Amino acid sequence: MKTHLTNILDEIDLHGEEKVRKDLLTFSCPVNPSIENFFRNRSIDFARRKLSITYIVSDMEDGLILGCFALTHKAVLISSSNLSNTSRKQLERFARLDRATGDYMASAFLVAQFGKNYGVDNGKRITGSELMDIVNDVLINIQREIGGGIIYLDCEDNENLTRFYVSEKFRKFGERFSDEEEQKYFQYMRFF
Repeated sequence: MKTHLTNILDEIDLHGEEKVRKDLLTFSCPVNPSIENFFRNRSIDFARRKLSITYIVSDMEDGLILGCFALTHKAVLISSSNLSNTSRKQLERFARLDRATGDYMASAFLVAQFGKNYGVDNGKRITGSELMDIVNDVLINIQREIGGGIIYLDCEDNENLTRFYVSEKFRKFGERFSDEEEQKYFQYMRFF
C-alpha cells in the first residue's frame, strides 16, 4: 500500500476547509474518543492558530485517511532524578540543567496527537509502527531545518499504549495529571 502525507494547511489551501472538515469526519478512533474528537473538531483551528499542525496520512489509491498525527514544538521540564547517566549525557546535548532544582529544561518536538483510523477496513489499516515511522520522517526533515533532538509525548495510563511507545524506543521520564480531563498521563521521550 502506498501512502500520501499532507499537512492539513496544505489540504485546506488545495481543497478548501469544508472538504477537509468532511474528510476528517471519516476518521474513527473508538479506542480513544479524545483523539477522534481532536482530529474531527479541533485540528483545523489548532493549525490555523499555529498551536499544532496536523498531518494526514492517506491511501494513494482511494484517498482514505489511514491515520493522523499532530506535531508542535514545546518546552518541557525533565527531572534528572528519573534519568540514567546515559540519558543525562544525551539530554545535556539538547537541554539546560537548572542546578537549583536538578531539572532539565528542553525545547522538544511534541507528538501532541497520534492515531490510526479504525474506520478503514482492517486489510488497509496502517499499523501504529508504520504511522510512527512517518512521524519520524517528518521530524527528521524539520530537525534538519531548525535543529533539536528530543521527541516527547504524553500517554494515557494504558498498558497497550505504554507497551507500544516503549517498543518504539521511547523512555518514560515523568507523569502529569490533567485537572481538565481528570486523567493521569505518563510522559515519554526519545532522542534522534
